[in-house]
Amino acid sequence: MENGTFEPGPDQTVAEASPVETAERESAVHGDEAPAPAKKAPAPEIEQILAKAVRHVRAKRGGDLAAIILAGSAARDTLMPHSDVDLLVLVLGKDNSHELVRVLTRNVDIRYLGVSVAEEQVQTSPRLPIILRKAQVLFELESAGSQLLHKAHARFRQGPPPLTIHEKIRLRTEALHWLGKAEDRQAEPAIARHLLSIFLDESISAFYQLRGFWPASPVEHLRFIAQRDSALGDLLKQALSATDPADQLATARRIADHLFKDIPSPARID
Repeated sequence: MENGTFEPGPDQTVAEASPVETAERESAVHGDEAPAPAKKAPAPEIEQILAKAVRHVRAKRGGDLAAIILAGSAARDTLMPHSDVDLLVLVLGKDNSHELVRVLTRNVDIRYLGVSVAEEQVQTSPRLPIILRKAQVLFELESAGSQLLHKAHARFRQGPPPLTIHEKIRLRTEALHWLGKAEDRQAEPAIARHLLSIFLDESISAFYQLRGFWPASPVEHLRFIAQRDSALGDLLKQALSATDPADQLATARRIADHLFKDIPSPARID
């Protein structure tokens, strides 16, 4: 949950195929029984951190603990110097809380979630199947963690749910709302840039939803988008690197025209 949220893995950016096709190919190699490929042993420091974190959770939760799952960059063996360690803790009953602790040199971000709620969210959440696709079970009772990872792997293979035309119109309208606000405040460059950053975030999110992709890691957005839509990738790079506010706004308008060109405006009532 780095930067306040779990981070999906960069594996979606490797191939030109869709995430669903990529997952299906991997399933043919590794088998449906295994939610993710085997990982090499973590570094000694991370082993110590995980051991201490697991002891902390087991002592704190006691009898209602069902599983402890490692997610994020630590599970993918891609920890950076400032990465935290992400744990999803499955508990009996209802819970949806967070805890942040410090273990040796790392922050450990712990999310507690009821088993039944986690199973429901695997089917409905736009992010949880990605979060759990490369996760690892550190502790479990009665295979609670392994069963959740298996369900998440199966859900990932299905791909994100398709959008209705009304959902597409809402995405377009929300993004253009922020672009319009940025254009309205051109005389105040700092405010315009802030509003434009919101537009760009909305546009990137809309790209994944409109094209039927699971979202990639934030650090992989530009590469992922450029691999699948080179024109949009170039426009996003121009908008992010532009120093002149007018040029940035003009590029943002081109992004909107390109991304939402096939989506109509909301219905008029006169």
